[in-house]
Amino acid sequence: MVEVKSELRSALIAARAKAQAAEPEAREALVAQASALLGDVQGRVVAGYIPFKTEIDPCLRAWVAQGATLCLPRTPPKGGEGAGLTFHLCDPDDPDSLEKSTWGVMEPKAHLPQVRPDIVLVPLLGFDRAGNRLGQGQGHYDRTLEALRASGPVLAVGVAFAVQEIAHIPIEPHDQRLDWIITPIEAYPIPT
Repeated sequence: MVEVKSELRSALIAARAKAQAAEPEAREALVAQASALLGDVQGRVVAGYIPFKTEIDPCLRAWVAQGATLCLPRTPPKGGEGAGLTFHLCDPDDPDSLEKSTWGVMEPKAHLPQVRPDIVLVPLLGFDRAGNRLGQGQGHYDRTLEALRASGPVLAVGVAFAVQEIAHIPIEPHDQRLDWIITPIEAYPIPT
């Protein structure tokens, strides 16, 4: 399974990079497709992310403009295997509130207030129509979504370019499914 996922990751990283270069209007199209979810975020806490490398931009300002409270994830330090993400209130446009993690990802500083999100925008390498996702392989989002779901409802929304869809993502018992997928071409809930 590890080898299969590793090969998929390589192919999907290349596809995502190609899509990012070829689709400069993807951000605006993504906002248009997200309208079904954006209309229901007033007063809710939305966990976004700052795009890393070729990840699609989740258009955080659009969520805030509709009345959401924004938080960003903070990854556990290297060596913190088994730990999930923490979410902190943060303005992604304020460079003084951000720092680079040991993974190279921009994230909120540790002193910022922690919150529990109602909606988690999830970056990914690949997804399928069943709501399965392939991430970077560290398991941060899987562990985090499992813990959040154990404590109450949370909506996991995969955000990606359409070319990141494949017919079938190989899954393992710890993998957490997404509830929605948003691409610049379409947005849809995953049937339960």
